Amino acid sequence: MKKEDYSKYSIEDLIKKEKTAKVATIALGALIVMQFFPCLYLTYKQGFNVFTVLPFTFLPLLMVNILTLKKIKAEMNSRNKAS
Repeated sequence: MKKEDYSKYSIEDLIKKEKTAKVATIALGALIVMQFFPCLYLTYKQGFNVFTVLPFTFLPLLMVNILTLKKIKAEMNSRNKAS
């Protein structure tokens, strides 16, 4: 996976990327939560199946989105302190 260098972007581009990352992270988190409760119910009723692990397979993607959002915010903060 290619690491992105956020220092090359303008502040406007960073703001756009931050908004996009924030929306994607919130949406993915909401979907994981919405998947979790039906999976608990299905596991209780039918036992262990593929749907039991489905929400947990998306957790690494959520973590990557959170880390990306933190990197963007850190770059924006470093630019604000420099000016």
